[in-house]
Amino acid sequence: MNLNAKRQGTTPLCLQNTREKNTLQHQGDKLTQFAVNGLQEHQQFIGQYIQSQPVKAIFFRSNLINSSFNKILFANLTLNRCYLENLIFEDCVMRNVWFSYCVIVQPVVLRRCNVAGMRLLNVHRRMFVFEECTGVGELLIS
Repeated sequence: MNLNAKRQGTTPLCLQNTREKNTLQHQGDKLTQFAVNGLQEHQQFIGQYIQSQPVKAIFFRSNLINSSFNKILFANLTLNRCYLENLIFEDCVMRNVWFSYCVIVQPVVLRRCNVAGMRLLNVHRRMFVFEECTGVGELLIS
């Protein structure tokens, strides 16, 4: 856990009870997938598993907790002023991904991702764990 965030009393954003709407639903043995497109503002995304689908979205002041993105070539993904906890990206191309002004409580894990061109704006690089990633030297940090 990010001790500095804990020391400052960081908690998820207080949002309306949207947890039921955005958590994964089981229909028999099938797991329904959540479509990640458009503006997602002031919402909670808990336990999401997004795999092999196009992603072109902006998350603004939202909570992303215990979620994972798998095998995705991001058309565009912007995480702006979000609360992030236990996020995992696996086998993704992160070229068009922006993290800006986010509160990251536990490090974001990137496994086997191409992170060249990923942008970090007012987010500490040490809050990202790069496991077998390519392009780490080409991150854009400001």
